[in-house]
Amino acid sequence: MTADIGWRATRLRTVRRGAAIRARAAGREAHTITTVLLDLGGVVVPTLFEVVDDPGFPRGPFGDDPRYAEVERGRLQEREYWAEVSADRPGLDIGEYFRTRLGVRAEIRELLRAAVGRARIAALTNDMAHWFGDGWPTRFPEFGQFDALLEASKYGVLKPDPSVFRWAAARLDERPRRCLFVDDLPSNLRGAAAVGMPTEHFDVTDPAGSVRRILDRLGIPADGAGPRVFRP
Repeated sequence: MTADIGWRATRLRTVRRGAAIRARAAGREAHTITTVLLDLGGVVVPTLFEVVDDPGFPRGPFGDDPRYAEVERGRLQEREYWAEVSADRPGLDIGEYFRTRLGVRAEIRELLRAAVGRARIAALTNDMAHWFGDGWPTRFPEFGQFDALLEASKYGVLKPDPSVFRWAAARLDERPRRCLFVDDLPSNLRGAAAVGMPTEHFDVTDPAGSVRRILDRLGIPADGAGPRVFRP
């Protein structure tokens, strides 16, 4: 355990040095981003709205959906939203849709490929265990490439509460200002910004453009060229 902690601390110092070098080269402040903190549902894996085309299935951000607008505003948790959808359609098994229709976005696999060796990649989800069970970190092989997988429900408070983001930064042993938080819900971005985290909105209608903006914030070229600051 001691050796693992020491290795992670060394890696973090190396990432910070590399980030500072890229920032100076680009004329940005030296206290730039070392860690990308990704939401899972909607960012790493698509929304159900993108993969389910069953007649009568809600459209969420792709249509006129007043209840989902409440989710985007932070007034309704996604779990509550899907519970309402299930109540309206008793024969609909939302959990089964989650378990059988979702996979990691190709664009996120590209982000992982481009960022490896240059930045830390972590995830912050509210309650993946609700849909996939406690073994969710092994659900998709790509999760093994993340430096950390954090579940807010284990902390006891959910996004967009600002305390969740302070907790996540502490778990990552990093200052909030060095963590770029990426989410598809504006309310969660506001929670992160409240503690000083830079944020990036993930547009589910343009995943490729969203990933390009993340890489731009890191100073990483789209083709992934250039030196790595550590070897994974």
